[in-house]
Amino acid sequence: MNFGIIGAGNIANTFATTITQMSEPNAYAIASRSMEKAAEFRDRYGMEKAYDSYEALAQDPGVDIIYIATPHSFHYEQAKMCLENGKHVLLEKAFCANAKQAKEIIDLAEDKGLFLGEAMWTRFMPLAKKLRQMLDDKIIGDVMYMTANLNFPMMHKERLIKAELAGGALLDVGIYPLTAASLIMGDNIKTIKATGLLNENKCDLVGQYILTFDEGGIAYLNSGMCFESDGNAVVIGTNGSIVMEGVNFIRGLRVFDSNHKETEYISFEDIEKYPYENGENITGYEYEVLGCMDAIKKGHTECPEITHKETLFMMKTMDEIRKQMGVVYPFDS
Repeated sequence: MNFGIIGAGNIANTFATTITQMSEPNAYAIASRSMEKAAEFRDRYGMEKAYDSYEALAQDPGVDIIYIATPHSFHYEQAKMCLENGKHVLLEKAFCANAKQAKEIIDLAEDKGLFLGEAMWTRFMPLAKKLRQMLDDKIIGDVMYMTANLNFPMMHKERLIKAELAGGALLDVGIYPLTAASLIMGDNIKTIKATGLLNENKCDLVGQYILTFDEGGIAYLNSGMCFESDGNAVVIGTNGSIVMEGVNFIRGLRVFDSNHKETEYISFEDIEKYPYENGENITGYEYEVLGCMDAIKKGHTECPEITHKETLFMMKTMDEIRKQMGVVYPFDS
């Protein structure tokens, strides 16, 4: 399956590093705003084509699926353009800037019978599935409370401090604690209480989100771009707790009994690996790549790991959080 990549930044490099070490996907083409940068990217990963036009990549008949790795303020227009050119799309998170944009391109993909997936790699990871199994087996009893956070010092990134670029910490990193809450608590949210510290452009620098659920649980979540935090989640049940090491890249799960004694530790490396030639994990992105290719082979327009319904639900949740914090984008209306 031939992959085209839009955007040649850090996340695109990680994605290309991943698929060049996998047997089935083919790193076929790259598009960047700079031909020099695109050519350098092509040569680094042994790709066949390089473009300085996103449209030219989308029109290349050799491309089967396009991975969009640009800032999320551009996701809507670029995904729409790729779908209109008959290409399957794997779209980086945050999926779009708001739920209105997300619904439009989801409807377009479904109308055309094309795959459109959100590259929320956490949901595809073996440890995410293992955690869900452990909670379903009630090894810590009934889940009552959780915390999750993700903060990085990112004030130097222009795209994060301007509203016209869909800036703020929420869409960039806050989506990970929210995804952890969805994995752990489910999506039956009863109430949302959000507050944030905003910059002069009305973008959230730090945010706190408290969610309550119909089943009675509470999630206390935090994200920001002013400092670094441990990036972990803690799940507390009636008979113990689980520490999830890494709400984005889940590195490990530590299980504690009701006396706070550690009873089990499961690392990323402990989980059964996919059958690559070298038998090893690559970057963690490989799980979402396998997931979207499997969906396309089956003729599906979405992945079971993160359905269109789930993506749209998360966008609506973030819209409500932004509303409560006072973060408004020019394209929200």
